[in-house]
Amino acid sequence: MKPNTLIAAGVAGMVGFAAFAAPAQADYYEGQTIRIIIPFSAGGGTDTFGRLIAQHLGNHIPGNPTVVAENVTGAGGLLGSNEFAERVEKDGMTLITASGHLNLRAFLGLEGLRLNLEELTPVVAGPMGHVTAFNTQTSGVSTFAELLESDVRITKGITDPVGLVESIVALEVFGVDYRAVPGYGGRGDTRVAFERGELVINSQSTPAFNARVQPLIDEGTAEVAYAIGFIDADGNPVRDPAAPDLPTLAEVYQEIHGEMPSGEAWEAYKVVANLVQNTRGTIWVHSDVPQEAHDALRQGVDAMVLDPEFIEAAGNILEGYDIISGSGLDQIKAELDAAPAEIVTWVQDLLTNNFEVSFDR
Repeated sequence: MKPNTLIAAGVAGMVGFAAFAAPAQADYYEGQTIRIIIPFSAGGGTDTFGRLIAQHLGNHIPGNPTVVAENVTGAGGLLGSNEFAERVEKDGMTLITASGHLNLRAFLGLEGLRLNLEELTPVVAGPMGHVTAFNTQTSGVSTFAELLESDVRITKGITDPVGLVESIVALEVFGVDYRAVPGYGGRGDTRVAFERGELVINSQSTPAFNARVQPLIDEGTAEVAYAIGFIDADGNPVRDPAAPDLPTLAEVYQEIHGEMPSGEAWEAYKVVANLVQNTRGTIWVHSDVPQEAHDALRQGVDAMVLDPEFIEAAGNILEGYDIISGSGLDQIKAELDAAPAEIVTWVQDLLTNNFEVSFDR
C-alpha cells in the first residue's frame, strides 16, 4: 500500500508526499480523548474504516491522545451527522466518519442533513471503485454496444437513489432509456436479483464485483459494461486500480461513439464519481478548529500511513486501494470547491425529478 496517494490524480508523482504541517504542539492533545462519531451501525464498511483509523491514529498524533469510535445511528446517518454539525465543540476533539454517499448527500444538500462539507476539512480518506455489468442471458446480447442498440428494456434495481448516483449518472452519460425498479434494500439485494436474471444492468463496488459478479462473467451469464473509474485533476479518465483490466466509462463511450463524452451528464459524472469513490470512507474535522489541532492531526496521519502495522491492517480492509492523506486530501477539497453550481443543480434536478429526492436549496 502506497501512502498519501490520491487515486483520482492517476499519475504517479502528481500527488506526492504533502509538505508537512508546522510541528504541532505536543501538549494540545496530550491527555485528551478524541471521539470519532460513526453515524452508521457497527459492522458496515464505514464503521470498519472509522474503527481502523481510531485504532491507529492516536499512536501517532503528538501527545498520544486516546481515540475512541462511537456509533451514533439513526435516520440513515442523519442523527450522528447532525450531532457533529450542530452539537459538538469545534475544538478538534470530535471527528466524524462519513461514507462517500453521505459526503455526496451533504455536498448536494439533502433535506434534513445539516452536515456542510464547506465547513469541514478531510483528515484521511479511503477510496473504492464501482463496476457496472449487464446480464447477457436476460438481454440476449454479448456487448454493451449491442445492448445500447437493442430493443431490450433495460432494468436497474434502485435502493436509495443518492446511494447509486454514480451509476445513475453514468447511464445518463450514455443516454440509456432504463426502467428503475424500486424497493431493494441494498446493493446486495440488487445483485441477487441480477444473478436471477430479474435485472438487466447492475453496479457493485469493485471488491463485490470481483467476488460475486466476476464468476457470472466467467460462466457467460454476464458481461462488463464499464468500470466507473476515476477522473484525474485534468478531467482525464483513470482506470480503477483494483480492476486495472476493465475499461472505464469514458473508454467505452469513446470506443462506441468515436469521441470522449461531453455535456452536462459528463460534467456531473466527473464530480459525483470522484466524490463518491475517493471518499468511500472519510474522517472529517471542523475547519474552524484551532490550527494546533489541524497541525497535530495532519502530522498524526502522515506518520500513521508509514506505520507497517497500520499498512498491514489497512491492506486487509481497503481491498486493493491506498489511503489518501496529505496533499491528496487537499485535492479532494479543491475539487469540491471547484464544482460548478449549475452541475450541482443538474444532479439535484435529476434526483428530484426521477426519484423524488428532496434537497434544501
